[in-house]
Amino acid sequence: MNEKKLKQLFESARREQPPVPPADFAADVLRAVRQVQPAKLKEQFPNFDQLNSWFPRIALAAAAVIALCVAADYGLTAAGLPELGDGTAQASSQFVFNAENF
Repeated sequence: MNEKKLKQLFESARREQPPVPPADFAADVLRAVRQVQPAKLKEQFPNFDQLNSWFPRIALAAAAVIALCVAADYGLTAAGLPELGDGTAQASSQFVFNAENF
């Protein structure tokens, strides 16, 4: 198309009246929106959702176990038993250098 014809087409389009939507257009749109059910997203990893819901409980239980172990270590050390590192070193030295086990 040449420019003259293109300009004529745009001028005639500008002079035309735009189409008028029907009076109940907004109501039709809202009615259509309400009828459409939202698409359910495909759950790729449903186990992660379950783990996410369990995480606060697991974290609280882990913190409680750590606190109980620290309290037990301090209590046993105060009672006169060897500390965890001393007991482990003693047990490993007895096991390695015991000639009867060879």
